[in-house]
Amino acid sequence: LSHVRLPVVEPRTGSFSLHLDTRASPNLSDVWPFRTYNMAIRPYDVLAIVGDEHNLGHFGSVTFVLAVAYFGTLISASQLLIRLTRYVHRWHTQWILYLGLVVHLSVRTLTWSIFCWILVTKQKNWENLTAILLSLPEFIFLSAYILLLFHWLEILIFSRQQFVFATKQSFHKSWQRVFMISHMACYTALLVFYIIFLARGLGASRSFYFRVLVIAESAANFALPAAHIAVWIYYSFRLAGFAFTSEFAAKTVAWMHCIVTLWSTGRLLRGTVLLAGVARIEQLSPVAYSMVMVLVLLATEFLPIIFTLDFNLIEVLIHGEEATPLNASS
Repeated sequence: LSHVRLPVVEPRTGSFSLHLDTRASPNLSDVWPFRTYNMAIRPYDVLAIVGDEHNLGHFGSVTFVLAVAYFGTLISASQLLIRLTRYVHRWHTQWILYLGLVVHLSVRTLTWSIFCWILVTKQKNWENLTAILLSLPEFIFLSAYILLLFHWLEILIFSRQQFVFATKQSFHKSWQRVFMISHMACYTALLVFYIIFLARGLGASRSFYFRVLVIAESAANFALPAAHIAVWIYYSFRLAGFAFTSEFAAKTVAWMHCIVTLWSTGRLLRGTVLLAGVARIEQLSPVAYSMVMVLVLLATEFLPIIFTLDFNLIEVLIHGEEATPLNASS
């Protein structure tokens, strides 16, 4: 360590050069000659740099802006969830969808608020908590997306006079069972992963666990939209010869197509950004990358959530289930 010089920081890109002289060490000189190691700090690559208060300084006031934005959206979602309780019972799948959005927004608000506090107070040793707070809402958001896809599929199928599936009730119970079992398994695996991460099991470094999380999130963000497109193409041909049950059903399907397409586009963009962060494809200044971060969150989370909070969409979703008739004007 005595042969390591202080990092040389490049202000424009935020990268630093670490100089390590191994010639003075008999154990290392035969393996490594004198070298200069360069590491680029990417401000948006949060999972790779989280917990370092110096790196968090690249975000600046963006953390406060995001905390306020998520908090405002959280208030709207919470009010809508309370209003929805008048029409459906708790743990109804429609209620679970909006509960997931509320939990997601709550964790996001808490995360960016903690980042603000770290920047103001210059606290240290928060990498474990912030790593969990950054990855957990990603999986919660994906769960809400999957639930929305099942709603969309149910409405798509039973909006036509078809005989592919016998009854809506049996189909609904089938996908609900698949959803619950698969998510119990996924969140159990995620919990085990967090325990191993906190315990530093398997002898792996912190960056390895971050990379595993990012790759898993990216894979899900690409696989789910691909599944959406494949299912849409399949049932478009399968149900092409069946007429819509009503004009309202046709409008409902068109509305759901727009909403789900917005979510799928956001997931594809999110997966692309995550992979770009891991691969470090390009170099951007801290200010530029902070702007990219805000724009990506706007396109991948804020816009889908805002459109999903439309009360007319709630009427459309509940129309596809057995629930109390909904009066959107009440």
